[in-house]
Amino acid sequence: MKKLIALFIITLTIGMVIWWRSPATVQGPLSEQEFEYIVRTSGNADPSEALPMIIALHGHGDTPDNFFNTLLKGFDHPARFIMIKGPVDYPGVDMSGSAWPTEAGELSECGNAVADAVSVLLERYPTEGLPILLGFSSGAYMSYYIAAFHANKFSHIFPLSGRLLKDLMSTEIVSYENGARIIAFHGNSDQIVGLNQGKAAVRNLRQRGLTAELVTFNGGHLEVFYSAKHLLMNHLSDAVSEIAN
Repeated sequence: MKKLIALFIITLTIGMVIWWRSPATVQGPLSEQEFEYIVRTSGNADPSEALPMIIALHGHGDTPDNFFNTLLKGFDHPARFIMIKGPVDYPGVDMSGSAWPTEAGELSECGNAVADAVSVLLERYPTEGLPILLGFSSGAYMSYYIAAFHANKFSHIFPLSGRLLKDLMSTEIVSYENGARIIAFHGNSDQIVGLNQGKAAVRNLRQRGLTAELVTFNGGHLEVFYSAKHLLMNHLSDAVSEIAN
């Protein structure tokens, strides 16, 4: 009998771990686009408590799990990471990667859908303050777009090695007073998305009345995963601390 009970407990535990690590889906009330996502926590956080929420968008060919493990796993502040999977199939990591749209029409539609899904995520998970948005490469294209058109839904937005497409730039001043603080990161020798494109994106956001700054570092497109990672972690820590306090 004891062996059966022990086996039941082990099976239940394994099942709970698999369930916790399996993708969930989210769809905003005004959108037809559904996204898969996984949830991770940091800093020994209790998942049942209200935590700062960080929504993270990976780059081309990556997966939500790999993006978390390679860039965000070592974050030492209590937070809840919502790692959303890009809707475009783009085999890369373990031949299972995906990406985010980089053409203006599809990108804007997808960006609107991600912003629309925020209200659903906030209903599902107890959250302190407004969420933080972070995106790398094609995920940063999305982050820049959301910064330009939905900044009022976030406290901070971190585009990493991305750009704001010219077709999506606007000179219209934003109508809300409390938009997110936008802190973009870009390598000064990025050969995939040139530094000037990051500068142009930040300049356009400022022209629209948003609070935006650009942090540059030595290195190329992927350097934010390596020697420049501490710069991102420091700014992300500051953002989480602002929310938690």
